[in-house]
Amino acid sequence: MRFWQWLGRHDRDYAALRRAVRTAIVMPGLFALGDVVIGDPNVATFAAFGSFAMILLVDFGGPMAARLQAQAALVVTGGVLVCLGTLASQATWLAAIAMAVVGFAVLFAGVVSSVLASASTALLLAFILPVTVTAPVSSLPARLAGWGIAGACSLLAVGLAWPAPVREPLRSAAAAACRALAARLRAEVAYLMSDQDGQYAAERVHAVERSDAAASALQKVFLGTPYRPTALSTGARMLVRLAGELGWVHAIVSQPAKHRSAPSWPVISKPACGVKTAAAGVLERGADLLSVSGEDPAELQTALDELAAALRKLEDHAAAELPNGRSPASPGPGSDPGPDRGTSPGAGGMLVSALDPAFRAQ
Repeated sequence: MRFWQWLGRHDRDYAALRRAVRTAIVMPGLFALGDVVIGDPNVATFAAFGSFAMILLVDFGGPMAARLQAQAALVVTGGVLVCLGTLASQATWLAAIAMAVVGFAVLFAGVVSSVLASASTALLLAFILPVTVTAPVSSLPARLAGWGIAGACSLLAVGLAWPAPVREPLRSAAAAACRALAARLRAEVAYLMSDQDGQYAAERVHAVERSDAAASALQKVFLGTPYRPTALSTGARMLVRLAGELGWVHAIVSQPAKHRSAPSWPVISKPACGVKTAAAGVLERGADLLSVSGEDPAELQTALDELAAALRKLEDHAAAELPNGRSPASPGPGSDPGPDRGTSPGAGGMLVSALDPAFRAQ
């Protein structure tokens, strides 16, 4: 068992092999059980092809509990399709119409969820087999018995025979994006507070590159499938929303470097830097929760409280940090500006630069 678990932890290269090994063990045994022991060809056929459909053609992801739940739902749904296919097989025209309707429904449902999409081939086989093999309605109990036997064996195979590790690509990509964005925020703060030191500048460049790559990887995972990349549970729906929120955060974090209106007068706002640091802490705690399901969210709540306190401090200091509206070369109060002097055209740029850190932090 430890050997199988060790292989399971390195399963990305062994997913197809794992399914093939399970099928090679289960399928012949179930066919022999139905044909030799039970002596019913319907039981043998549906047990063999049912195991083929539910073991070889399906590989659900996520935690083991969710995986077994999805496998059980597949068994029940497949049983319903076996009943419908058997009833529709009584007439050729009815079988053709039913195949078109069921095929469209199954394939269209795959757009909604990755769980449904990964099970679409197995569900189609659960209908194609009974609808193409004409048999009287009296054969339905035997067919359901064969499908049920295959379903029970598939649950045992998924849970015990070379169990696959948890695979949630969107959750992993979101956690990586959270950590990369947090590192970028911390590097930005260190760079600003060090008077733009060369060492911190290099670290900032690396952090920017890593965050850009992580954000791109998240969007690639999110948009790279023709169906919804998660299930339909509340947590899965929030994960989809999180992918969009992280893309928005990445765009906001990237803005100052692209649209710095007055580089000659760099404005360093310590309260804004405090907000960035607190936001980095929230992102890091969120990444921890995404990486390990079932963790206590108390640390995340603490980080959120610290972020709220940093935002209140920023609001209190925002007005006090505004410039006086004159450039460094502007004359003092009461002085004659002369014909070509006065308020600098860059004063508006200074004001925007002063407001920008607080705005971006908010």
